[in-house]
Amino acid sequence: MSFKKNNNTGFTLVELIVVIVIIGILAAVAIPKYIELRKEAEKAAVESMIGSLESAMSIKTARQYLDGQSLTIHNPFDDLSNIPPNYNGVQDPVTPQNTPAKTWSFRTTGNWIMYHPSAPITGGWLNGGTRFIIYQMQYVTEGPDTVGLRLTTTPTYQYSWN
Repeated sequence: MSFKKNNNTGFTLVELIVVIVIIGILAAVAIPKYIELRKEAEKAAVESMIGSLESAMSIKTARQYLDGQSLTIHNPFDDLSNIPPNYNGVQDPVTPQNTPAKTWSFRTTGNWIMYHPSAPITGGWLNGGTRFIIYQMQYVTEGPDTVGLRLTTTPTYQYSWN
Protein backbone atom coordinates (compact mmCIF):
# COMPACT_ATOMS: atom_id res chain seq x y z
CA MET A 1 0.00 0.00 0.00
CA SER A 2 1.44 3.31 -0.97
CA PHE A 3 0.25 6.78 -0.25
CA LYS A 4 0.76 9.57 -2.71
CA LYS A 5 1.58 12.91 -1.23
CA ASN A 6 -0.57 15.68 -2.64
CA ASN A 7 1.67 18.61 -3.56
CA ASN A 8 -1.28 20.89 -4.27
CA THR A 9 -1.46 22.86 -1.02
CA GLY A 10 -3.63 25.90 -0.49
CA PHE A 11 -7.27 26.81 -0.32
CA THR A 12 -9.91 25.95 -2.83
CA LEU A 13 -12.05 28.65 -4.41
CA VAL A 14 -15.07 27.53 -2.36
CA GLU A 15 -13.11 27.82 0.89
CA LEU A 16 -11.95 31.32 -0.02
CA ILE A 17 -15.49 32.43 -0.89
CA VAL A 18 -16.84 31.07 2.41
CA VAL A 19 -14.15 32.96 4.37
CA ILE A 20 -14.87 36.20 2.47
CA VAL A 21 -18.61 35.85 3.14
CA ILE A 22 -17.98 35.27 6.87
CA ILE A 23 -15.71 38.31 7.06
CA GLY A 24 -18.34 40.38 5.22
CA ILE A 25 -21.05 39.32 7.68
CA LEU A 26 -18.83 40.15 10.66
CA ALA A 27 -18.00 43.55 9.17
CA ALA A 28 -21.67 44.30 8.51
CA VAL A 29 -22.44 43.59 12.17
CA ALA A 30 -19.36 45.18 13.75
CA ILE A 31 -19.02 48.47 11.83
CA PRO A 32 -22.39 49.94 12.91
CA LYS A 33 -21.60 49.01 16.53
CA TYR A 34 -18.22 50.73 16.24
CA ILE A 35 -19.79 53.89 14.81
CA GLU A 36 -22.38 53.91 17.60
CA LEU A 37 -19.61 53.57 20.21
CA ARG A 38 -17.75 56.55 18.75
CA LYS A 39 -20.90 58.68 18.88
CA GLU A 40 -21.60 57.65 22.48
CA ALA A 41 -17.99 58.44 23.43
CA GLU A 42 -18.24 61.92 21.90
CA LYS A 43 -21.56 62.53 23.65
CA ALA A 44 -20.05 61.49 27.00
CA ALA A 45 -17.01 63.72 26.40
CA VAL A 46 -19.24 66.75 25.71
CA GLU A 47 -21.30 66.12 28.84
CA SER A 48 -18.13 65.65 30.88
CA MET A 49 -16.65 68.92 29.62
CA ILE A 50 -19.85 70.84 30.45
CA GLY A 51 -19.77 69.30 33.93
CA SER A 52 -16.10 70.26 34.37
CA LEU A 53 -16.77 73.83 33.27
CA GLU A 54 -19.74 74.12 35.63
CA SER A 55 -17.67 72.81 38.54
CA ALA A 56 -14.82 75.20 37.78
CA MET A 57 -17.29 78.10 37.53
CA SER A 58 -18.83 77.16 40.89
CA ILE A 59 -15.42 77.15 42.56
CA LYS A 60 -14.48 80.52 41.05
CA THR A 61 -17.88 81.97 41.97
CA ALA A 62 -17.45 80.82 45.58
CA ARG A 63 -13.98 82.39 45.72
CA GLN A 64 -15.27 85.67 44.28
CA TYR A 65 -18.12 85.69 46.78
CA LEU A 66 -15.80 84.99 49.73
CA ASP A 67 -13.42 87.73 48.57
CA GLY A 68 -16.32 90.19 48.35
CA GLN A 69 -16.00 90.55 44.57
CA SER A 70 -18.95 90.88 42.26
CA LEU A 71 -19.71 87.94 40.00
CA THR A 72 -18.90 88.58 36.38
CA ILE A 73 -19.58 86.57 33.27
CA HIS A 74 -16.30 85.43 31.74
CA ASN A 75 -14.77 82.64 29.67
CA PRO A 76 -15.25 79.51 31.83
CA PHE A 77 -12.31 77.78 30.15
CA ASP A 78 -10.14 80.27 32.08
CA ASP A 79 -11.38 78.63 35.30
CA LEU A 80 -10.01 75.19 34.41
CA SER A 81 -6.65 74.18 35.86
CA ASN A 82 -5.96 72.13 32.71
CA ILE A 83 -7.29 73.59 29.49
CA PRO A 84 -8.27 70.77 27.12
CA PRO A 85 -6.18 70.35 23.95
CA ASN A 86 -9.30 70.61 21.78
CA TYR A 87 -10.10 74.13 23.01
CA ASN A 88 -9.56 76.64 20.18
CA GLY A 89 -9.75 79.77 22.31
CA VAL A 90 -11.92 82.82 21.84
CA GLN A 91 -13.49 82.96 18.38
CA ASP A 92 -15.91 85.70 17.42
CA PRO A 93 -17.68 84.76 15.24
CA VAL A 94 -17.46 80.97 15.53
CA THR A 95 -17.30 79.25 12.15
CA PRO A 96 -16.61 75.71 10.96
CA GLN A 97 -13.18 76.95 9.84
CA ASN A 98 -11.98 78.34 13.20
CA THR A 99 -13.75 75.63 15.23
CA PRO A 100 -13.26 72.35 13.34
CA ALA A 101 -14.99 69.10 14.32
CA LYS A 102 -14.42 67.90 17.90
CA THR A 103 -13.22 71.30 19.15
CA TRP A 104 -14.52 73.92 21.58
CA SER A 105 -14.53 77.71 21.29
CA PHE A 106 -15.79 80.59 23.40
CA ARG A 107 -17.70 83.42 21.75
CA THR A 108 -17.68 86.66 23.71
CA THR A 109 -20.71 88.02 21.88
CA GLY A 110 -23.47 86.41 23.91
CA ASN A 111 -21.01 84.51 26.16
CA TRP A 112 -21.44 81.23 24.32
CA ILE A 113 -19.43 78.04 24.74
CA MET A 114 -19.57 76.26 21.41
CA TYR A 115 -18.71 72.71 20.39
CA HIS A 116 -18.52 71.40 16.83
CA PRO A 117 -19.58 67.73 16.98
CA SER A 118 -18.34 65.17 14.50
CA ALA A 119 -21.44 63.03 15.07
CA PRO A 120 -24.67 64.41 13.60
CA ILE A 121 -27.06 66.30 15.86
CA THR A 122 -30.55 67.69 15.46
CA GLY A 123 -31.13 71.24 16.60
CA GLY A 124 -28.32 73.30 18.07
CA TRP A 125 -27.04 76.39 16.30
CA LEU A 126 -26.70 76.29 12.52
CA ASN A 127 -23.89 78.26 10.88
CA GLY A 128 -22.68 77.72 7.33
CA GLY A 129 -24.46 74.39 7.08
CA THR A 130 -22.75 73.18 10.26
CA ARG A 131 -24.56 72.50 13.53
CA PHE A 132 -22.91 73.50 16.81
CA ILE A 133 -23.75 72.56 20.37
CA ILE A 134 -23.88 75.78 22.35
CA TYR A 135 -24.22 76.70 26.01
CA GLN A 136 -24.54 80.22 27.32
CA MET A 137 -23.05 81.52 30.53
CA GLN A 138 -25.81 83.23 32.51
CA TYR A 139 -26.34 84.76 35.92
CA VAL A 140 -28.32 82.82 38.50
CA THR A 141 -30.54 85.18 40.46
CA GLU A 142 -32.56 84.69 43.58
CA GLY A 143 -34.87 87.59 44.05
CA PRO A 144 -32.87 90.79 43.49
CA ASP A 145 -29.52 89.08 44.20
CA THR A 146 -27.12 87.40 41.83
CA VAL A 147 -26.14 84.15 43.52
CA GLY A 148 -24.05 82.42 40.86
CA LEU A 149 -23.31 81.59 37.27
CA ARG A 150 -24.46 78.68 35.16
CA LEU A 151 -24.17 77.18 31.70
CA THR A 152 -27.41 76.53 29.90
CA THR A 153 -28.63 75.94 26.40
CA THR A 154 -31.66 78.05 25.59
CA PRO A 155 -34.84 76.46 24.17
CA THR A 156 -34.00 77.87 20.74
CA TYR A 157 -30.74 75.88 20.66
CA GLN A 158 -31.85 72.61 22.24
CA TYR A 159 -30.15 69.69 20.52
CA SER A 160 -30.21 65.92 20.41
CA TRP A 161 -27.73 63.41 19.04
CA ASN A 162 -28.91 61.53 15.94
